[in-house]
Amino acid sequence: MLTVPGFCCAIAAGAPAGPLPPPQPSVNQDSPAVWVGMLLMFIIVAVIVSISMMPSKRGHQD
Repeated sequence: MLTVPGFCCAIAAGAPAGPLPPPQPSVNQDSPAVWVGMLLMFIIVAVIVSISMMPSKRGHQD
């Protein structure tokens, strides 16, 4: 039966002994800037709010 200390020792034994290599630079360097996403979100929210504020074209018999 595997106990908690035995499990922790098994995990520690499998860990690399040396330092980890530095992370690679980001692959998505051609992605648009953050402000483009913010502008897109603002436009979408403005469209949704303007559509929801439009009066409904109901007849006088409602």
